[in-house]
Amino acid sequence: MTVYRMPESMRASLGRPQGKLFPTSEVGGKEFTDTVARHKLVITVGDRTTEALAALGRVPDVQVVDGKEERRVRKPPSVPYESILRASNPPATLTAAVIEAVRLAFSSKKPARVLVDGEEDLVAIPVIALAPESSLVLYGQPGEGMVAVVVDSSSKERNQALMDEFGIPRQAKAGST
Repeated sequence: MTVYRMPESMRASLGRPQGKLFPTSEVGGKEFTDTVARHKLVITVGDRTTEALAALGRVPDVQVVDGKEERRVRKPPSVPYESILRASNPPATLTAAVIEAVRLAFSSKKPARVLVDGEEDLVAIPVIALAPESSLVLYGQPGEGMVAVVVDSSSKERNQALMDEFGIPRQAKAGST
């Protein structure tokens, strides 16, 4: 299994939200639901994030889950999906397998689930880098709320650069792993 470790120098910057942070009290409010409604393709990263969106009546088109919440084992979300892809991804890493599973999820029957054996915390990086432009990516910000990232050329480039810092070869990001 090809594993790319997060450089220690990235830890602080990756803790900051990449998009608009919706405090927990605002998730489900008008601005949040309007943001979700504006996007045809919605991707969630995280078990609680996936459940929260589904509870609001919107099943994510792509959901990345690991059966954990803040590193504690839990049941994966009871949210519908049509196709499932599985990949290993140890903590503080991105694997070639999880990057490929994310890539395949975008062309799989929707809703698609990527079930990660390990940890999905960093998988938002390849999700944003590989998602079609104008998609919406939602992920949890522990203790604060939910982050909404509108995928555009700028967010894609920023996340490609993060993958570069992990040492992920361009061909791994392009699909020929």
